[in-house]
Amino acid sequence: MILGTRTRHILAREPAAGAGVGFLFVFAFFTLAAPDTFLTHASLSSILSSQAVPGIAAISITLLMISGEFDLSVGSILAVSSLVFLSSTVGGTPILLAALLGIVTGCGLGLINGLLLVWTRIPSFIVTLGTMLVFRAIPLTAVSGGRIVRYADFSREDPTIAVPGLVVLLGVSALTVIVLWIALPVLRHREGATRVSAGLAALASLVVVYILLRSLDTHGLSPFARVEFNVFHILNGRADLGLPGTNYRTSIVWWLGLTGVFAFILLHTRYGNAVFATGGNSEAARVQGIDVDRVRIKSFVLSGGLAALAGIIQVARLKSVDPLRGQGLELEIIASVVIGGTLLSGGFGSVAGSAIGTALTGMLRTGLVLISVPSNIFRGAIGAIMIGAVVINTYVRKDR
Repeated sequence: MILGTRTRHILAREPAAGAGVGFLFVFAFFTLAAPDTFLTHASLSSILSSQAVPGIAAISITLLMISGEFDLSVGSILAVSSLVFLSSTVGGTPILLAALLGIVTGCGLGLINGLLLVWTRIPSFIVTLGTMLVFRAIPLTAVSGGRIVRYADFSREDPTIAVPGLVVLLGVSALTVIVLWIALPVLRHREGATRVSAGLAALASLVVVYILLRSLDTHGLSPFARVEFNVFHILNGRADLGLPGTNYRTSIVWWLGLTGVFAFILLHTRYGNAVFATGGNSEAARVQGIDVDRVRIKSFVLSGGLAALAGIIQVARLKSVDPLRGQGLELEIIASVVIGGTLLSGGFGSVAGSAIGTALTGMLRTGLVLISVPSNIFRGAIGAIMIGAVVINTYVRKDR
């Protein structure tokens, strides 16, 4: 494989560049192969909505892989946290407290992974392979006999919270101003993945304001009225964008917003710098005063917390938890992150690239169905694309 010098330099400088090229290629292929069905809001909304949950979990896996570690237990953590959240909710725990319990559970399981890693010095691949099986035993035991915990078996009404409309409007407006205040200078003066991440955060904040104002108008409420929010709808409900036959969901906003936030954290904070340094050369990072073990533990805690949040958002749509929830998700997420340009050896990658890689896998799954290709081909295609991404990353690594 021979690439031009300029092309190789771009790929070496921007982790998301290769993923972007691959995304455009796959997009163009399915556009030509199925122009009447692929380029529709129904198809695009299905791709984005289906990939929001793995996309959120992929954010933390990106941070872990940049720091030189793996987490094969992310699917099991998602299952346990989802079970804690739904069980607490149907047991009478206030919905926000139940969500907090689910996220704390995920962080706690991530902490176990991190502590095992630094105490035993066993490679994270082995540590998380073991905890994947241990954590999976929890829902298999708690929900035995093939049963499924369903919210509808305990209540016919979704959980709600009541908040003064003016408070919500002011809060969302303030958040939007803050995000735009940070994002606009970045869009003007930065390049590449940094601009993409800032743009995603700004877009997500504007979409939130639009959905909120439309919701108030649809229900005939003024900003001064007390608004009752359906928590499941906020987390993963159908977004009312006035487009019939579509399935855009609020989980997409969560995915884009978190992508922008964590891209900023990775590129513009001391923790982000420490993550890159730890994955690039851990011994050199120690010499520079970076507590490498603490960075790895923090990354595992974040991995568990975001996996838990992804699980809660998924529960908000499915309103149920089964003992095999999230099984196999870890391999698809790792493939998406690698396709997004993150090196398996650590020290290089981007959150924006992982978002593109996650969207690419979703587009591939939907596109193959639209052109009547057997669904069994999907995993083979993802494997081939991942190998190609690794080959390209290895080829251009000399410029890094």
